[in-house]
Amino acid sequence: MLDIALAYFDAFPKIFRAHKTGTITISPRGLHAVFADGVPYTVTVIPMNETNLNDMERPYPVYELLPRGGTLSFTHNFGDEGQYTLLVKPKDSELPPPPRRKRWPAYLEGQKFHLYALEEDLFRLRPYRGDMHVHSFRSDGKESPAVVAASYRRAGFDFLAITDHEQYEPSLEAIDAFKDAPIDLCLFPGEEVHPPQNNSHYVHFAGSYSINSIFRREPERYQRELEEIAAGLDVPENINRLEYASALWVCREIKKAGGMSIMVHPHWIQENAYHVTEKMCVYLLEHFFFDAFELTSGQTRAENQMQVSLWQQLRAEGHAIPVVGSSDSHSTENPVTWFNVSKMAVLAEDCGKESIINAVRDKRVVVMEQYQGESLPRLYGEYRYTAFVLFLLETYFPLHDELCFEEGRLMKEYASGAAESKALLKAMQGRCAALMRKCWDGI
Repeated sequence: MLDIALAYFDAFPKIFRAHKTGTITISPRGLHAVFADGVPYTVTVIPMNETNLNDMERPYPVYELLPRGGTLSFTHNFGDEGQYTLLVKPKDSELPPPPRRKRWPAYLEGQKFHLYALEEDLFRLRPYRGDMHVHSFRSDGKESPAVVAASYRRAGFDFLAITDHEQYEPSLEAIDAFKDAPIDLCLFPGEEVHPPQNNSHYVHFAGSYSINSIFRREPERYQRELEEIAAGLDVPENINRLEYASALWVCREIKKAGGMSIMVHPHWIQENAYHVTEKMCVYLLEHFFFDAFELTSGQTRAENQMQVSLWQQLRAEGHAIPVVGSSDSHSTENPVTWFNVSKMAVLAEDCGKESIINAVRDKRVVVMEQYQGESLPRLYGEYRYTAFVLFLLETYFPLHDELCFEEGRLMKEYASGAAESKALLKAMQGRCAALMRKCWDGI
């Protein structure tokens, strides 16, 4: 449910260039929110990173405005990067008497809006919500790849890879299911790689061919190359040489396929023990040769918190490891299995493969972990990006998710054979891109 400021008013743009001038327009979404012509309003601009509580000589900027056609508009010169709060209210001296036994109408209640100013490097990027670790009924999930994709779009996701156990083909099945449908969800190939003689698993995101198929087609090659790598390793005695060699081989092959390698769920509890030994997990992360670490996934809080704590400790020790957040979901309908618990927002030039991978490698990712009933996810990432994504969760993504919901519903109809949904999908295409253009000033 949208809060009052989003439900009753359009305040655009929401994102401006720092140290530049921009024009903000606040318009009603319905007659109940029309600003009353002839009633003067004040708008106070509060930079949240620059309080005046200890500097009373520097008051916040205040604009006095008269509505035009029920709309307020003003121009402001922004300062440093950060969030800005707008307090909008009618001048107290001009208030009419309150209606008897009624609330003030929306246009006479004080309203609070939020904007954000960004330095140019971050202003040119866009937020995309995604998941790189998802299962379908082609392995141990519940729904078909196409229905899984539709459910993710309905939940507000911008990109997705189906990554079934030991199978690359289901991800292609999802892509093929919508090859003739005009959708805005970006679907990528992928698989969860289960290498022989290696208890650690790796997600292969967006490569051009399967790594699991090599184990099936060329087991002798894998074994030969594994032993060659192991023979050249200098690892501590408490590190399984073949397991470590296998991890090196997998990530090397994913890179050759043009994909991104992700170490996943080492603290998943399987048969009453962690999936990867603590010594091996720490050693892999200290010497990380994969592209990213799956910080949180569809696990219990305890399992995820073990991974978060280890990541934080290693960061403090100087190991800057890129992270992703993925759900490892096995069902998107009832009973929901881990769906939407863990996800991420990447800040990228666009929603293409290379842009997403570059964003992950450059640590422009904010991981989000949110269990059922929680109103706000826990966020993990670089402080600057986390602050911006927190703002987006309150002001941009609720509007974005409303647009995605209907597209996802129609995608499910299309995947179920409803041919008429194709025309409806075409009519809806591009709405999220249009919302971005409204939110970012000057694009």
